[in-house]
Amino acid sequence: MFPIAHYIKGMVKNLFNPRVSNFSFVSANNRIDPTAVVYRMAKIKGASIGRYSYIGNDTDVECADIGQFCSISDHCRIGMGGHTLNHLSTCPLFTQKVNGCQAQWVVQDVCPAEANRALIGNDVWVGSHVLINGGVTVGHGAVIGAGAVVVKDVPPYAIVGGVPAKVIRYRFSPEIIQRLLELEWWNMDEKMLKENICFFQRDNISLDEVNAFVSNVVTKSSMK
Repeated sequence: MFPIAHYIKGMVKNLFNPRVSNFSFVSANNRIDPTAVVYRMAKIKGASIGRYSYIGNDTDVECADIGQFCSISDHCRIGMGGHTLNHLSTCPLFTQKVNGCQAQWVVQDVCPAEANRALIGNDVWVGSHVLINGGVTVGHGAVIGAGAVVVKDVPPYAIVGGVPAKVIRYRFSPEIIQRLLELEWWNMDEKMLKENICFFQRDNISLDEVNAFVSNVVTKSSMK
């Protein structure tokens, strides 16, 4: 559901933001980093989008948190709230003030959509036409193959695909994954990342190279 008042406020809020398309539908209740990009016909509601992440054309993001350095392709659906499965009815008219029925029967949300947020980690690549259910957590560095339907949590640095999505393989060895999770490079400032950009341009990076990256970061941090 996309209340028109939220859309109008969002349009005014982002009117002079060149990184948010004027042809997108962005509500006012979002937290979008100034470096993030939202492309044409994307619909963003009740979401946060981190540093240097982008949302592709005609992608819907609702009740979801998108991390930093994420690449979200076209025609995806992420979060989108959820319907109750354990109540008498799945219709949100009985549980949510703002709902798809465009009628208000309750004065307070019984099952707020916020409780069913999708959490997308940092450095995540989501292929086109992907559906990620509300309540799902996608780990840092994961890759979601085009057309996948993600109904369960995705481990960090896993490559998943299919309907429902399953792990195909991992991007790196367990040792490299552990090192990268400890490093949390996505939280480094731009200056540090640019100074170490060579490590991001190496194909099939080895554990020794990752350790060199870590050592370089530690050395430069100690010099500040």
